Amino acid sequence: ETELLTGAKEPEKAAALLCDNGARCAVITLGKDGALARNKNGAVRRAPPPAAVVDTTGAGDAFWGGFLYALVRAGAPPEALGLDALGRAVDFANAVASLCVQKRGAIPAMPTLAEIGDRG
Repeated sequence: ETELLTGAKEPEKAAALLCDNGARCAVITLGKDGALARNKNGAVRRAPPPAAVVDTTGAGDAFWGGFLYALVRAGAPPEALGLDALGRAVDFANAVASLCVQKRGAIPAMPTLAEIGDRG
């Protein structure tokens, strides 16, 4: 969708355009390649942990739930996060999504915090 919004094919360029046009933080999911996040401090691109994919249903919801949880834990708005903290939020979200795709279904595949453990 970011190409439709920005006209940019490259995720890095699309995220930069979104931030240049008022977004305080832009996060672009990249499927099996992980995700890219950008705020005023720069950008981080993180690959997900390896996963034996069974079903991708719910992977996006899992990612966003994990990302939002990580933001709440960070205790600062996304635009204020340093690149290390922003990267940790993306890593956590990638971990949640990678666990989700290893099971069938959406809700039944959502991992618990105990299942995520130190992956994020």
